[in-house]
Amino acid sequence: MGRKQKLRQERKIKNKNPTSAVITTAPEATVEVASEGVPSEAAMTAIVVEVDSVFPKSDEYVQATVDTQIINGNEHYKLRPSEQYALIKQGATEHGCVHSMLLMDKLLRKGSTTTEGHYNPMYMHLAHPWLLEGAIRGNFRCIMTLIGEYYFDHAELNRNADVLIDYWGKIAHNANSRLPNLALNGLKDRLVRTCVICSKTDTNTSTLKQCIGCSFHCYCSETCQTTHWKDRKHRNECKQLRILNKYHKPYFNEIRDAVIRGDKEIPSLEKLRYKLGLTRPLEDYQELIDYNTHDGKLINPKDYVVAREDGTVWVGSFPSSPIGT
Repeated sequence: MGRKQKLRQERKIKNKNPTSAVITTAPEATVEVASEGVPSEAAMTAIVVEVDSVFPKSDEYVQATVDTQIINGNEHYKLRPSEQYALIKQGATEHGCVHSMLLMDKLLRKGSTTTEGHYNPMYMHLAHPWLLEGAIRGNFRCIMTLIGEYYFDHAELNRNADVLIDYWGKIAHNANSRLPNLALNGLKDRLVRTCVICSKTDTNTSTLKQCIGCSFHCYCSETCQTTHWKDRKHRNECKQLRILNKYHKPYFNEIRDAVIRGDKEIPSLEKLRYKLGLTRPLEDYQELIDYNTHDGKLINPKDYVVAREDGTVWVGSFPSSPIGT
Protein backbone atom coordinates (compact mmCIF):
# COMPACT_ATOMS: atom_id res chain seq x y z
CA MET A 1 0.00 0.00 0.00
CA GLY A 2 1.40 3.39 -1.00
CA ARG A 3 2.00 6.27 1.42
CA LYS A 4 -0.96 8.32 0.14
CA GLN A 5 -3.29 5.33 0.40
CA LYS A 6 -2.15 4.77 4.00
CA LEU A 7 -2.85 8.40 4.89
CA ARG A 8 -6.32 8.24 3.35
CA GLN A 9 -7.09 5.06 5.27
CA GLU A 10 -5.86 6.59 8.54
CA ARG A 11 -8.08 9.63 7.98
CA LYS A 12 -11.13 7.38 7.39
CA ILE A 13 -10.45 5.48 10.60
CA LYS A 14 -9.98 8.72 12.52
CA ASN A 15 -13.26 10.14 11.16
CA LYS A 16 -15.14 7.00 12.22
CA ASN A 17 -13.65 7.19 15.72
CA PRO A 18 -13.36 10.87 16.59
CA THR A 19 -11.18 11.69 19.55
CA SER A 20 -11.27 14.68 21.87
CA ALA A 21 -10.02 17.91 20.43
CA VAL A 22 -7.24 19.80 22.17
CA ILE A 23 -6.74 23.50 22.72
CA THR A 24 -3.62 25.18 24.01
CA THR A 25 -4.05 27.42 27.03
CA ALA A 26 -0.38 28.10 27.71
CA PRO A 27 3.01 27.01 26.36
CA GLU A 28 3.42 23.23 26.76
CA ALA A 29 -0.06 22.91 28.31
CA THR A 30 -3.17 21.40 26.72
CA VAL A 31 -6.69 20.73 27.91
CA GLU A 32 -9.24 18.34 26.49
CA VAL A 33 -12.39 19.51 24.80
CA ALA A 34 -15.41 17.30 24.19
CA SER A 35 -15.87 16.18 20.58
CA GLU A 36 -19.05 18.29 20.26
CA GLY A 37 -16.96 21.40 20.90
CA VAL A 38 -17.89 22.05 24.53
CA PRO A 39 -14.88 22.12 26.88
CA SER A 40 -14.85 19.71 29.79
CA GLU A 41 -15.11 21.15 33.29
CA ALA A 42 -11.33 20.84 33.71
CA ALA A 43 -10.75 22.56 30.37
CA MET A 44 -13.13 25.38 31.27
CA THR A 45 -11.37 25.88 34.57
CA ALA A 46 -7.98 26.02 32.86
CA ILE A 47 -9.19 28.56 30.30
CA VAL A 48 -10.90 30.80 32.83
CA VAL A 49 -7.97 30.74 35.27
CA GLU A 50 -5.63 31.67 32.46
CA VAL A 51 -7.66 34.59 31.08
CA ASP A 52 -8.31 35.93 34.58
CA SER A 53 -4.63 35.81 35.52
CA VAL A 54 -4.14 39.23 33.91
CA PHE A 55 -6.04 40.93 36.74
CA PRO A 56 -3.78 42.34 39.47
CA LYS A 57 -3.96 40.80 42.94
CA SER A 58 -4.12 43.08 45.94
CA ASP A 59 -1.67 42.66 48.81
CA GLU A 60 -4.60 41.79 51.05
CA TYR A 61 -5.64 38.96 48.73
CA VAL A 62 -2.13 37.54 48.67
CA GLN A 63 -1.82 37.80 52.45
CA ALA A 64 -5.19 36.13 53.05
CA THR A 65 -4.62 33.20 50.70
CA VAL A 66 -1.08 32.05 51.49
CA ASP A 67 -0.85 28.70 53.23
CA THR A 68 1.11 30.10 56.16
CA GLN A 69 1.93 33.47 57.63
CA ILE A 70 5.49 34.43 58.58
CA ILE A 71 5.36 36.65 61.66
CA ASN A 72 8.58 37.80 63.32
CA GLY A 73 10.45 35.04 61.55
CA ASN A 74 8.10 32.33 62.82
CA GLU A 75 5.73 30.27 60.70
CA HIS A 76 2.06 30.40 61.69
CA TYR A 77 -0.99 28.56 60.45
CA LYS A 78 -3.32 30.08 57.87
CA LEU A 79 -5.49 32.94 59.05
CA ARG A 80 -8.85 32.26 60.62
CA PRO A 81 -11.93 32.79 58.40
CA SER A 82 -12.79 36.06 60.18
CA GLU A 83 -9.27 37.37 59.56
CA GLN A 84 -9.41 36.22 55.94
CA TYR A 85 -12.77 37.93 55.50
CA ALA A 86 -11.46 41.27 56.76
CA LEU A 87 -8.47 41.18 54.43
CA ILE A 88 -10.41 39.95 51.40
CA LYS A 89 -13.08 42.61 51.87
CA GLN A 90 -10.40 45.27 52.18
CA GLY A 91 -8.80 44.10 48.95
CA ALA A 92 -12.15 44.26 47.18
CA THR A 93 -13.33 47.62 48.51
CA GLU A 94 -10.09 49.57 48.63
CA HIS A 95 -8.35 48.20 45.55
CA GLY A 96 -11.13 46.79 43.37
CA CYS A 97 -9.41 43.37 43.44
CA VAL A 98 -11.59 40.99 41.40
CA HIS A 99 -9.83 37.97 42.90
CA SER A 100 -10.97 39.18 46.31
CA MET A 101 -14.52 39.66 45.01
CA LEU A 102 -14.62 36.05 43.86
CA LEU A 103 -13.42 34.86 47.27
CA MET A 104 -16.05 36.98 49.02
CA ASP A 105 -18.58 34.61 47.51
CA LYS A 106 -16.85 31.58 49.04
CA LEU A 107 -16.35 33.25 52.40
CA LEU A 108 -19.97 34.34 52.67
CA ARG A 109 -21.47 31.07 51.49
CA LYS A 110 -18.98 28.68 53.08
CA GLY A 111 -16.95 30.55 55.65
CA SER A 112 -13.73 29.53 53.86
CA THR A 113 -11.70 30.42 50.79
CA THR A 114 -11.19 26.72 49.99
CA THR A 115 -13.30 24.81 47.51
CA GLU A 116 -14.13 21.82 49.73
CA GLY A 117 -17.51 21.34 51.35
CA HIS A 118 -20.97 22.60 50.45
CA TYR A 119 -22.28 26.07 49.82
CA ASN A 120 -24.88 27.54 52.16
CA PRO A 121 -27.74 28.98 50.09
CA MET A 122 -28.89 31.07 53.05
CA TYR A 123 -26.23 33.66 52.20
CA MET A 124 -26.60 33.77 48.42
CA HIS A 125 -28.19 37.23 48.51
CA LEU A 126 -25.19 38.57 50.45
CA ALA A 127 -22.58 37.00 48.17
CA HIS A 128 -24.31 37.94 44.92
CA PRO A 129 -23.30 41.65 44.82
CA TRP A 130 -19.62 40.71 45.12
CA LEU A 131 -19.83 38.34 42.18
CA LEU A 132 -21.67 41.02 40.22
CA GLU A 133 -18.88 43.49 41.09
CA GLY A 134 -16.33 41.06 39.66
CA ALA A 135 -18.46 40.27 36.62
CA ILE A 136 -18.97 43.88 35.52
CA ARG A 137 -15.20 44.32 35.74
CA GLY A 138 -14.72 41.42 33.32
CA ASN A 139 -13.68 38.58 35.64
CA PHE A 140 -14.74 35.37 33.91
CA ARG A 141 -14.79 33.22 37.04
CA CYS A 142 -17.29 35.61 38.60
CA ILE A 143 -19.39 35.47 35.43
CA MET A 144 -19.28 31.67 35.29
CA THR A 145 -20.24 31.42 38.98
CA LEU A 146 -23.18 33.78 38.49
CA ILE A 147 -24.45 31.73 35.56
CA GLY A 148 -23.83 28.24 36.92
CA GLU A 149 -24.49 28.60 40.64
CA TYR A 150 -26.99 31.46 40.81
CA TYR A 151 -28.96 32.13 37.65
CA PHE A 152 -29.44 28.63 36.22
CA ASP A 153 -30.99 27.51 39.49
CA HIS A 154 -33.35 30.47 39.34
CA ALA A 155 -34.32 29.67 35.77
CA GLU A 156 -35.20 26.08 36.68
CA LEU A 157 -37.41 27.33 39.52
CA ASN A 158 -39.13 29.93 37.30
CA ARG A 159 -37.53 32.79 39.20
CA ASN A 160 -36.77 34.53 35.92
CA ALA A 161 -33.06 34.52 35.29
CA ASP A 162 -33.10 33.33 31.67
CA VAL A 163 -32.45 36.85 30.39
CA LEU A 164 -29.47 37.36 32.70
CA ILE A 165 -28.04 33.96 31.76
CA ASP A 166 -28.31 34.95 28.11
CA TYR A 167 -26.66 38.33 28.71
CA TRP A 168 -23.68 37.10 30.72
CA GLY A 169 -23.18 34.05 28.54
CA LYS A 170 -22.88 36.23 25.46
CA ILE A 171 -20.62 38.72 27.24
CA ALA A 172 -18.18 35.97 28.21
CA HIS A 173 -18.21 34.28 24.80
CA ASN A 174 -17.85 37.52 22.83
CA ALA A 175 -14.99 38.67 25.03
CA ASN A 176 -13.10 35.38 24.68
CA SER A 177 -14.08 33.03 21.87
CA ARG A 178 -12.45 30.06 23.61
CA LEU A 179 -15.27 30.15 26.14
CA PRO A 180 -18.42 28.48 24.76
CA ASN A 181 -21.70 30.35 24.88
CA LEU A 182 -22.99 28.62 28.00
CA ALA A 183 -26.16 30.65 27.76
CA LEU A 184 -27.01 29.09 24.40
CA ASN A 185 -26.15 25.58 25.61
CA GLY A 186 -28.32 25.95 28.68
CA LEU A 187 -31.22 27.87 27.16
CA LYS A 188 -31.60 26.20 23.75
CA ASP A 189 -34.75 24.41 24.89
CA ARG A 190 -36.29 27.73 25.96
CA LEU A 191 -35.40 29.70 22.83
CA VAL A 192 -38.28 28.26 20.79
CA ARG A 193 -41.08 30.67 20.03
CA THR A 194 -43.59 29.68 22.71
CA CYS A 195 -45.47 31.56 25.40
CA VAL A 196 -43.30 31.52 28.51
CA ILE A 197 -46.36 30.94 30.73
CA CYS A 198 -48.67 28.50 28.92
CA SER A 199 -46.35 27.23 26.12
CA LYS A 200 -48.75 28.12 23.30
CA THR A 201 -47.16 28.65 19.88
CA ASP A 202 -47.90 30.80 16.85
CA THR A 203 -51.00 29.80 14.87
CA ASN A 204 -52.73 31.04 11.72
CA THR A 205 -55.06 33.15 13.83
CA SER A 206 -52.77 34.17 16.70
CA THR A 207 -49.22 35.50 16.73
CA LEU A 208 -47.13 35.62 19.87
CA LYS A 209 -45.73 38.95 21.00
CA GLN A 210 -42.20 39.44 22.31
CA CYS A 211 -41.35 41.26 25.51
CA ILE A 212 -40.44 44.78 24.43
CA GLY A 213 -37.79 45.11 27.12
CA CYS A 214 -35.70 41.99 26.49
CA SER A 215 -36.97 40.60 23.13
CA PHE A 216 -36.34 37.20 24.69
CA HIS A 217 -39.64 35.94 26.09
CA CYS A 218 -42.91 35.62 24.19
CA TYR A 219 -46.54 35.90 25.31
CA CYS A 220 -49.80 34.71 23.80
CA SER A 221 -51.95 37.15 25.75
CA GLU A 222 -51.93 40.11 28.06
CA THR A 223 -52.91 37.78 30.90
CA CYS A 224 -49.77 35.65 30.46
CA GLN A 225 -47.60 38.75 30.15
CA THR A 226 -49.03 40.16 33.39
CA THR A 227 -48.46 36.83 35.16
CA HIS A 228 -44.85 36.77 34.00
CA TRP A 229 -44.14 40.40 34.82
CA LYS A 230 -45.85 40.60 38.20
CA ASP A 231 -46.18 37.12 39.70
CA ARG A 232 -42.92 35.70 38.34
CA LYS A 233 -41.21 39.10 38.53
CA HIS A 234 -39.81 39.23 35.02
CA ARG A 235 -40.11 43.01 35.33
CA ASN A 236 -37.19 42.94 37.78
CA GLU A 237 -34.67 41.10 35.59
CA CYS A 238 -35.89 42.86 32.45
CA LYS A 239 -35.10 46.25 33.95
CA GLN A 240 -31.71 45.05 35.13
CA LEU A 241 -31.01 43.90 31.58
CA ARG A 242 -31.78 47.41 30.33
CA ILE A 243 -29.26 48.83 32.78
CA LEU A 244 -26.60 46.34 31.69
CA ASN A 245 -27.25 46.91 27.99
CA LYS A 246 -26.98 50.69 28.39
CA TYR A 247 -24.25 51.14 30.98
CA HIS A 248 -22.20 47.91 30.81
CA LYS A 249 -22.22 46.28 27.39
CA PRO A 250 -20.85 49.30 25.42
CA TYR A 251 -18.12 49.86 28.02
CA PHE A 252 -17.16 46.26 28.85
CA ASN A 253 -13.73 46.33 27.19
CA GLU A 254 -12.99 49.83 28.46
CA ILE A 255 -13.80 48.88 32.05
CA ARG A 256 -11.95 45.55 31.91
CA ASP A 257 -8.81 47.13 30.43
CA ALA A 258 -8.85 49.87 33.07
CA VAL A 259 -9.22 47.34 35.91
CA ILE A 260 -6.36 45.26 34.51
CA ARG A 261 -4.17 48.39 34.34
CA GLY A 262 -5.07 49.14 37.95
CA ASP A 263 -6.66 52.53 37.20
CA LYS A 264 -7.87 54.23 40.36
CA GLU A 265 -10.76 56.15 38.79
CA ILE A 266 -13.01 54.56 36.17
CA PRO A 267 -16.01 56.86 35.55
CA SER A 268 -17.94 54.37 33.40
CA LEU A 269 -17.60 51.71 36.10
CA GLU A 270 -18.73 54.02 38.90
CA LYS A 271 -21.78 55.12 36.89
CA LEU A 272 -22.67 51.48 36.21
CA ARG A 273 -22.28 50.55 39.88
CA TYR A 274 -24.60 53.42 40.81
CA LYS A 275 -27.21 52.42 38.24
CA LEU A 276 -27.17 48.80 39.47
CA GLY A 277 -27.58 49.92 43.08
CA LEU A 278 -24.29 48.43 44.21
CA THR A 279 -23.41 51.72 45.90
CA ARG A 280 -26.66 51.96 47.90
CA PRO A 281 -26.21 52.98 51.55
CA LEU A 282 -25.98 50.14 54.07
CA GLU A 283 -29.10 51.18 55.96
CA ASP A 284 -31.19 50.32 52.87
CA TYR A 285 -30.47 46.61 53.29
CA GLN A 286 -29.15 46.24 56.85
CA GLU A 287 -32.13 44.06 57.79
CA LEU A 288 -31.33 41.58 55.00
CA ILE A 289 -27.75 41.32 56.23
CA ASP A 290 -28.46 41.03 59.95
CA TYR A 291 -31.59 38.87 60.04
CA ASN A 292 -32.25 37.41 56.58
CA THR A 293 -35.60 39.19 56.75
CA HIS A 294 -37.33 41.87 54.68
CA ASP A 295 -40.03 44.05 56.25
CA GLY A 296 -39.88 41.74 59.25
CA LYS A 297 -40.54 38.55 57.27
CA LEU A 298 -38.09 35.69 56.69
CA ILE A 299 -36.87 35.58 53.11
CA ASN A 300 -35.93 32.91 50.62
CA PRO A 301 -32.44 34.18 49.70
CA LYS A 302 -32.85 32.92 46.13
CA ASP A 303 -35.65 35.45 45.61
CA TYR A 304 -33.26 38.27 46.53
CA VAL A 305 -30.54 37.54 44.00
CA VAL A 306 -31.85 38.81 40.66
CA ALA A 307 -33.14 42.37 41.16
CA ARG A 308 -35.71 44.69 42.65
CA GLU A 309 -38.54 46.12 40.55
CA ASP A 310 -36.34 48.96 39.31
CA GLY A 311 -33.60 46.56 38.21
CA THR A 312 -31.22 47.39 41.07
CA VAL A 313 -29.74 44.81 43.44
CA TRP A 314 -31.39 44.02 46.76
CA VAL A 315 -28.08 44.14 48.63
CA GLY A 316 -25.26 46.55 47.78
CA SER A 317 -21.54 45.97 48.08
CA PHE A 318 -19.66 49.11 49.09
CA PRO A 319 -20.27 52.89 48.75
CA SER A 320 -19.32 54.70 45.59
CA SER A 321 -15.89 56.27 45.73
CA PRO A 322 -12.74 56.33 43.59
CA ILE A 323 -11.12 52.93 44.01
CA GLY A 324 -8.02 53.10 46.12
CA THR A 325 -8.98 56.14 48.18
